[in-house]
Amino acid sequence: MSIAKKFLKSSAFTTFIAWLIALFIKLVRRTGRFEIRRGEIAASFWADDKPFVAATWHGQNMILPTFWHNWREMRILVSRHGDGEIVAGVMHFLGVGTIRGAGVPKGEERLHKQKGKGGAGALRAMVRALGENISIGLTADLPPGPARQAGEGIVMLARLSGRPIVPVAATTRARIRLNNWDSFTINLPFSRGALVWGEPIYVPRDATPEEIEIARQRVEDGLNAVAAEAEEICGRAGASSGQGAAAH
Repeated sequence: MSIAKKFLKSSAFTTFIAWLIALFIKLVRRTGRFEIRRGEIAASFWADDKPFVAATWHGQNMILPTFWHNWREMRILVSRHGDGEIVAGVMHFLGVGTIRGAGVPKGEERLHKQKGKGGAGALRAMVRALGENISIGLTADLPPGPARQAGEGIVMLARLSGRPIVPVAATTRARIRLNNWDSFTINLPFSRGALVWGEPIYVPRDATPEEIEIARQRVEDGLNAVAAEAEEICGRAGASSGQGAAAH
């Protein structure tokens, strides 16, 4: 392996890239003109020193960590594979902790299938963190899709921990949307932006399979609602939140 390839695979290079990305995200936050709606929902949890599960869609969470209250600890679920090391580095520079592992698959009975990806361990770590008054940031949809379809994993986390799920969405008028499975959005600086919180969703510890499905649908509907509201604030009324590459 050449020296150049070794450098590109080195932890030093990964750390540098993560620092650059974090710096860019901070620039977007500081130069954007953001309207925040229902911020009192998150503020009430912070004021009472109570944790919650902040739920987002994949591809729509680039700038969300910059809105987190800086004295309340939060951990984000980050994959062990692919670009996970860079994402974990970005979170470090943004002052947010991480839990490494895959998302939780549908149904607890399938957790054993995720052992190699850390699904079961990640679920236990998230439940433990919530029990220690540490909030969790989690995407409700799972790779490789379908995007914008909530899985049962986030509902299971809420049921096991007793903590609520709070949908949240953030976007900007100026952005680049990539042509991948989650239509990942790169928010751009010096733009109008929006941060929208949704109502908390609680899941009983003794929830039946039917109640689990109702809660899953509530999470999906709640995320679609806050995402649509954020789009409207930024002047994108009726804009699709689905896939498709676009630069704006």
